[in-house]
Amino acid sequence: MVLGQRFRLFKGFLVLLLIGVLSACAFEPKISSSLTTGSGDISAAAAAQTVMTNYLIAWQDRDYAEMYGLISALSQDAISLESFEDEYQKAANHLTLEALEFQVLSTMAERNHAEVAFGVDFTTHLIGDLTRSYIAGLTFEFGNWRIQWKRGLILPELKDGSELFFVHQAPSRGRIFAQNGEPLAAYENAIALGIVPGEILPQQAELVYATLAELSVYESEGLQALVESTPADWYLPVVTLSKPDVTPYMDTLRNLQGVRIGEFRSRFYVDGGVSPHAVGYMLYIPEEDLDIYLEQGYSKDERVGAAGLEAVFEEELSGTRGGALYVVDQDGKIQTLLTASDPVPGQSLFTTINKPLQMRLQASLGDLRAAVVVMEVDTGRVLALVSNPDFDPNAFDLNETDRSLLDSYFTDENKPLFNRATQGQYPLGSVFKPITMSTALETGLYRATSSFNCGHSLWVCDSVTLYDWTYTHGTASSGELTLPEGLMCSCNPWFYRIGENLFTEGQEDALSDMAYDFGLGAETGIEIPEASGYIPDTAGTCVNNVQMAIGQGEILVTPLQVTAYYAAIANGGTIYQPSLVESITSASGETTYAFSPEPTGTLPLSPENLATVQEALRMVIEEPRGTGYWAMQGLDVPVSGKTGTAQTPSGSAHAWFAGYTRQNDPDRPDIAVVVIVENGGEGSVMAAPVFRRAVSLYFSDMDDPGGVMPWEVEPYITETPAPTPTPTSEE
Repeated sequence: MVLGQRFRLFKGFLVLLLIGVLSACAFEPKISSSLTTGSGDISAAAAAQTVMTNYLIAWQDRDYAEMYGLISALSQDAISLESFEDEYQKAANHLTLEALEFQVLSTMAERNHAEVAFGVDFTTHLIGDLTRSYIAGLTFEFGNWRIQWKRGLILPELKDGSELFFVHQAPSRGRIFAQNGEPLAAYENAIALGIVPGEILPQQAELVYATLAELSVYESEGLQALVESTPADWYLPVVTLSKPDVTPYMDTLRNLQGVRIGEFRSRFYVDGGVSPHAVGYMLYIPEEDLDIYLEQGYSKDERVGAAGLEAVFEEELSGTRGGALYVVDQDGKIQTLLTASDPVPGQSLFTTINKPLQMRLQASLGDLRAAVVVMEVDTGRVLALVSNPDFDPNAFDLNETDRSLLDSYFTDENKPLFNRATQGQYPLGSVFKPITMSTALETGLYRATSSFNCGHSLWVCDSVTLYDWTYTHGTASSGELTLPEGLMCSCNPWFYRIGENLFTEGQEDALSDMAYDFGLGAETGIEIPEASGYIPDTAGTCVNNVQMAIGQGEILVTPLQVTAYYAAIANGGTIYQPSLVESITSASGETTYAFSPEPTGTLPLSPENLATVQEALRMVIEEPRGTGYWAMQGLDVPVSGKTGTAQTPSGSAHAWFAGYTRQNDPDRPDIAVVVIVENGGEGSVMAAPVFRRAVSLYFSDMDDPGGVMPWEVEPYITETPAPTPTPTSEE
């Protein structure tokens, strides 16, 4: 009898030892459990526990299909895979589930039945942490253990057919401000005003046009012409304004037949959108992303940032949602409150955008496809980011009375939603030549005193004759020029020769390497989406290298990249990461982020060679033979820069101007400005005047518009029709 007891005790010890070994092999360290058997094999309990563990791991991974494959055939007969996935996803949404951890506590197996006890800790976005305990039954079928599933395995509270019900509380969205604290985007009451032509009373027509003209960009006569060309039963959108701006006119507007007043609470963008490509806009949550947002506590009818800073800083701007999680019975009656939390208001963004400068530059480009970037040379702060044509981000509010304006943004062949400043990729033309000049100096193949006779053409690579811009214009060739003078006159043959010699001297990668070191061919790191452009690793052939030397061939750059590179030349060689965000503050006024200049590289130039490049860029503007001399005559601010006319396979050449100021005003940082006009022709004719305006406005407190653009009848008033772009020529 005693011997039998000892044998049973020894057998029990072996069982426990085997259980410990199996548990250590089958489960992660976080799983602490005990196994118990009846008359069945001890390995049955371990196998059942493995199945349950795999189920819980799949739950952690949101792999609902894997979970479904581990439930019994009878359970699968009772619920389809689609419904099973929907049950778990709905629970995750209501819980605002962020993550879950589990611990298997014990397992009991006997014949064809097993039970596993486990606990789950739910980490949620909004309602804190929840802990629940479960017991799952398993059945042995077809040679494997399978889970007998029931809704109580989601949450024990759901076992009797009850449901979770979450009451959302959305916080106020943070605002977006300009550099000086003026609002760019706020969450407030707004008014959409429009006209239905056929409803206007003849005796009120004059007052209708005068009132709406006072509230919008239209002249009274222009608005009348639009109405007369619109079908009688159509809705013609006129303007969207904040409610306070419209309130003084509301009594008059309500008494005017034909005027439609649409009031809504929405994200409102002032002045029809200030730098809309940078600030962005909001849209309703896309269907494919709905579950992601629901799990974060959003309601399905909310709008989220869809572009620009609105999208990039969605988490900061949107705040933290609050709400209450209830269990309700099948009739919708509340049974219990599980937990609740209060919303936390969103943070506000203060941008680097100089609103007066931005708005005036936006109004300066007419119907042209163009971009302008203005950036502080010593910090990387972006003061203006203009992409033209632009758009009104208020049109994306689907509560607006009319959708025709929004629809036009997607059908307009000029692509107003496309951000040409950060995502447009263009050949650079002669604006690239400072990089070629830097390469020539740093490789030692040329010195600042090197000289070359610049004629109308040059035979290069023993294969092709290439021409100068003076040949295209029918003017005299530039003659004998030093290397800085070659940049000053933008002599193509000088740079053809550099490209050829670099290749023949075994330096075929030097131009590409220098372009990369100047920040081209890579994203700048600005907060909003941007393109990387393209710089080939090597030219490959002599002719390709010659083309690269004048900024043609395969080179593609963004205006933002070029701005950063010219700013680096201006400040002595430091490449700064461009930035649009000055600071972020909480609703209580606490600063959670403050801008600090972030260097990302250094121009690979000796001080002497950098000074030579700077001097050449000064000569472009200040010497009579410089290609930018006449365009900058009368400008009181000292500037350096480069004109460019980049050939493109599609239409006329792109017009470029890139440069920087040298004012050295301690109260007003110097700036780099880059302008591109797509298919605009000559850089000195179409892009340089915009550069001049940006500099004049900035240093005159917005008083001096710097003259009239070629397409304007007076500053900010576009001539109709716009002039045909100049055909290709230089510089």
